[in-house]
Amino acid sequence: KAVVSTQSTGGVFLFAVSGTLLLKGNSLDFLYKWKYWAITSMFIMFAMTSGQMWLHIRGAPFAHVDRASGRTSFIHGGSNMMFVAESYIVAVVNGIICFGFILMADAPKDPNNPNSKYMAYGGLGLVVVFFSILLAIFRLKHRAYPYSLLF
Repeated sequence: KAVVSTQSTGGVFLFAVSGTLLLKGNSLDFLYKWKYWAITSMFIMFAMTSGQMWLHIRGAPFAHVDRASGRTSFIHGGSNMMFVAESYIVAVVNGIICFGFILMADAPKDPNNPNSKYMAYGGLGLVVVFFSILLAIFRLKHRAYPYSLLF
């Protein structure tokens, strides 16, 4: 059983903040930029909505290796347990869905750009495909869930 310690997570955060302050020197202008705070809050949101905090509290294993077949499961089949790899998968899928929405929202900003139509279609494709993947993962956890989109 893999256990994630609180000290290592706090150490990584402290290292990231210290490294940023060291690289920026005396200039703390990056603290006033909205894009910095938007990206930081998005990463925190993806980590929390993917179940990372629940896993951190419970000390869940990364994945499960079946001893009989040797297969590795990254997604737990039941609804009362979750693996760390599963939370990473859900966070990445949520991030790609968010990127698709950003593409669709930014496409009409420049109507003279001929690529804006493709940007909107690409964003729509990302949202549909990856939301389907998210629903498929949810159906793996809750077998009686009746809805699906593509998969």
